[in-house]
Amino acid sequence: MTGYERVEDVVRLPSKLPSGWTKSSLTEVAEIIMGQSPSSMFYNREGNGLPFFQGKAEFGDLYPEVVKWCTAPGKIAQKDDVLISVRAPVGPTNLAPSECCIGRGLAAIRPQGGMPSKYILNYLRSIERDIDALGTGTTFKAISGKTLREIPVPIAPPDQQELIVAEIEKQFSRL
Repeated sequence: MTGYERVEDVVRLPSKLPSGWTKSSLTEVAEIIMGQSPSSMFYNREGNGLPFFQGKAEFGDLYPEVVKWCTAPGKIAQKDDVLISVRAPVGPTNLAPSECCIGRGLAAIRPQGGMPSKYILNYLRSIERDIDALGTGTTFKAISGKTLREIPVPIAPPDQQELIVAEIEKQFSRL
């Protein structure tokens, strides 16, 4: 975040949101689980253990492709948690296809209070460049858990969240 004092200086929400909407931070609406890479002695390609995702390299359009498994997972994402790349590159997202192990290149974002995962996923995709700008580092960019937790999020009323997701999916289906 070189040159920026606050996350809000990079990720800016409109000063006026629609009626009934609120501003929040990611940590107020979701549990954030930072990944941790287990020892490589626990990796395999035979399908033993949980699927293991290390970073964006496995990402697809919506779900990552399973190429490794782990028999001693450290940090676990649940099905439909939002997976976000937190290092080299910072910002790309996918959804966890099932319970899975996440390495240190990823964080899992688990929305709370009935918020749809795709609501958070679509929002984070809309600000991916801003999230990338929050990354620091000279060899490769990374974003800290603290910074990730501070990302501001516009919160639509619960009855509108599913409608927003459905409309986004409808528009993308036309492409």
